[in-house]
Amino acid sequence: ADEGVFAQLNGLLRQLLREKEGRDAEPSACVIDAQSVKTSTSVHASGQGIDAGKKIVGRKRSIVTDTLGLLLAVLVTAASVQDSV
Repeated sequence: ADEGVFAQLNGLLRQLLREKEGRDAEPSACVIDAQSVKTSTSVHASGQGIDAGKKIVGRKRSIVTDTLGLLLAVLVTAASVQDSV
């Protein structure tokens, strides 16, 4: 993981599948979605936040996919981080 092998493998497999589907190897559009999830009481306060809109204390997971639904990126932040960031 530290050497980026999983990221490289994911990228290569995504390119191969996109080409198999008759698409360009690199996507030209993406879909972004975020979801706030509750964390357990054992998680340090510095690793979580409050999503005021949903009234959830926890973390926020954000994903980016291409238009085929293939994973491009994942980001985990405190729930208090705004989606625009």
